[in-house]
Amino acid sequence: MVGLISAEKQELDEILKLMHNKNEEIFGAFKFIKGKINNKECIAALSGVGKVCSSICTQTLILKYSPEFILNVGVAGGIGEKVNVFDVVIANNVVQYDFDLSPLQNRKKGEIPALNLIEIPCSSWIVKNILNSTKNTIKDIKIHCGTIVTGDKFINSPTKLMQLNKEFNGLACDMESGSIGQTCYLSKIDFGIIRGISDNANSTAHVDFENYIEKASENASQVLYKFLETI
Repeated sequence: MVGLISAEKQELDEILKLMHNKNEEIFGAFKFIKGKINNKECIAALSGVGKVCSSICTQTLILKYSPEFILNVGVAGGIGEKVNVFDVVIANNVVQYDFDLSPLQNRKKGEIPALNLIEIPCSSWIVKNILNSTKNTIKDIKIHCGTIVTGDKFINSPTKLMQLNKEFNGLACDMESGSIGQTCYLSKIDFGIIRGISDNANSTAHVDFENYIEKASENASQVLYKFLETI
């Protein structure tokens, strides 16, 4: 079974459009929807926004349903001139930019002590298969692969963008990927991140996000669909 997690309703709705034979189940604070996408058994959940909600949802999904792996599918803000609205970024690793123990000796910004890592690696086979599955099949969506940075803040500042790019070489920013990645990593569950770009995290990001979240979510779901054909 494939676990699918989205933070916003618009993100999850695009996934559910692909799902057949849907059944809902409430467990704890979350609604889980079982069904098939591309003949693959899937369990989808709406986590809510932010690191705490997404971590709890991820751990609940793992303990309740024992998925083979988890994919976080949704939208993000693009970082840099090459990452544009409606592109899709596939994470090869995730970073929590707002986790900072650097005032302590021998600690760096973003480093998670329990892991001794700044960059939490996504499962390489998932990244490889996503990229291969979209290489010649989705020609109208530009695909990027790199670091996605996560923090409990909606970014709409060019200055902050430059900082995230400089410090972590981030291609996109969101509020869940890093915490989902950490939860999966600690639970020894393979995971991947698929994020459609809804805005460029600049001064107009709050407007662009509202206008483009549905289309960006649709693009991310297209990538998900193609990936599930390969496994």
